[in-house]
Amino acid sequence: MSMRGLVNRYESEIRFGLVTIVLLLLLLNLSSTYILQRVKQQVREEIDQRLGAALDYALLFLSKNDTTVIPPEELSQILHRYGLSGVQIVPCDRARGTAGDLSALLPIGSGDRSHSQYLYHPGFSPGERLGKVLWRLRPDQSIVIVVKADSKGLATITTAARTTLYMAMAILVIIIPLTIFLPRFILRPFREMQETARSAGRLDASSGGDEVAAVTRSYEAVIRELKAGEAELKRLYRESSSKADRLEKFNRHILKSIGTGVITVDLGGKVVGFNRAAGDILGCPMGDIIGRHYLTALPEALALGLLIEAGLNRGETVSLRDVEIALDNSSSLWLAVQTSLTTDDDEHAIGVTLLFTDLTESRRLEQELEMNRRMAALGEMTAGLAHQLRNSLAAVSGFSQLLIRKTESEAALADIAQSIRSEVVVASSMVSRFLNFARPLELNCESINLGEVLDYCVARVERQAGEKNVRVDYAPPVSALTVSGDPLLLRETFGNLLDNALQAVGREGGVTVRTATLGRTVEITVSDTGPGIPQHLRTKLFTPFVSSKPSGTGLGLALAHKIISLHGGTIAFEPDCGRGAVCRVVLPLIAGEMQFPVTPTSSIAK
Repeated sequence: MSMRGLVNRYESEIRFGLVTIVLLLLLLNLSSTYILQRVKQQVREEIDQRLGAALDYALLFLSKNDTTVIPPEELSQILHRYGLSGVQIVPCDRARGTAGDLSALLPIGSGDRSHSQYLYHPGFSPGERLGKVLWRLRPDQSIVIVVKADSKGLATITTAARTTLYMAMAILVIIIPLTIFLPRFILRPFREMQETARSAGRLDASSGGDEVAAVTRSYEAVIRELKAGEAELKRLYRESSSKADRLEKFNRHILKSIGTGVITVDLGGKVVGFNRAAGDILGCPMGDIIGRHYLTALPEALALGLLIEAGLNRGETVSLRDVEIALDNSSSLWLAVQTSLTTDDDEHAIGVTLLFTDLTESRRLEQELEMNRRMAALGEMTAGLAHQLRNSLAAVSGFSQLLIRKTESEAALADIAQSIRSEVVVASSMVSRFLNFARPLELNCESINLGEVLDYCVARVERQAGEKNVRVDYAPPVSALTVSGDPLLLRETFGNLLDNALQAVGREGGVTVRTATLGRTVEITVSDTGPGIPQHLRTKLFTPFVSSKPSGTGLGLALAHKIISLHGGTIAFEPDCGRGAVCRVVLPLIAGEMQFPVTPTSSIAK
């Protein structure tokens, strides 16, 4: 059997089945209508019996009392006894026409029923039933007695009978034609499935004439293939998701581990990437930066914000640029910055990535190297100049001594000669300090107790501090701090630092000396309560000939820096410590049996 014949056969079977069902429904509907009509007739006859009994009672009462009026109490009794809703007496002249029989006066219509002299018919509302009788009092006078009964059951049955009748008409007019054409629409999807399977070459020829089974098997095969494809897609999705997660974690580990700061900003200016190195360099926690706008997240790093803005608004990038960021403590942070546009797979810009490294230490070393170069050049120059001045001062000193002996008898000339000699002594002392700073220092290194060096220096300045009413707060180390160095040069260095602190305090102040071990180093802190270091001198403290004192030569701190550097340590002042000044000296300790490498004779140029 061909596919078309098979479809036509199924279509006929479906049509026959639907027509059978519709006919059964129609038969059931007609049966229901007949039953409802019979029930309606029985209910109506029962109501008419009550109406007739009420009319009999009313006629008996009027004839017995020879009146045309029924008292109210009698009406209430009639209504209650026969279950009526109303009783009314109408004179014949107010009814239709004059004298005549009841049928002529009240024509019988649909639903009306006449029984002897009584007439029963429906009222004006559903379930309402009227009973009427014409009674002649005398030849020229007649009345009509009307009784009314309301029945909800009759109204319900009437409505139900009418509804079933309408349903039967709808079945005949609408549903039966639909059953004729509906199978064609029902089988349309099957036709489409068959055509699709045939065009895709999915029909199984081994099924013989049962093409329905062939189409079913072909779609089952397609479903199995789709499920297998879905399982394969899920597997590939899990693998790709796992790879993406691993790559994302790997990228996070890389960004977390590298020492270069990375900041990524999307097109809206929101920070979407910020690694740990960036937080360490800028001093910002990662949680306070990610998710915020770069201008509010990094208000102090204005230079970085300008580079990000140039990339977002104008697409400009920077290959490498040194950027200075001013910090709150009056210091600067130097960064080597590089920016690039972040793009998607289609090379469309989706943000800006900023890479930077910290150059602050490199800049500090460059400045220190430059200062060492300047000091070396200055040392060479001052060495030659100091030798010439020293020879001239020796001659002046000799002549001043001779002049003093020649002018002993003249007091005025003797005072002048003595003043010349005093100035020569001061000048010679200054020249000696120049030579000490300029010439290479020879370190006579030995293992020394740093506490003893500090005790000596503090004891030397305590008398002078007592004269100025300055309190020296010194806490000796609780344990021996052994360093390798030249005790004379270290005494000169710490004595110079204490003298500077004592001079800065003036009178009625305080000088504090503290020591602390930091791993394999010791830190010596000398602080005072003086006016602090002027802002314009903070970057030039260890430069020769730079001093905040009117009579200072500016060589004390420069020489101290040279001595501490030769001992492998560092010396620096805190940039902003409030009132006063704080100087920190860090020297390496001798740990266990480790020998400190003796620094050979070196110059400032090394």
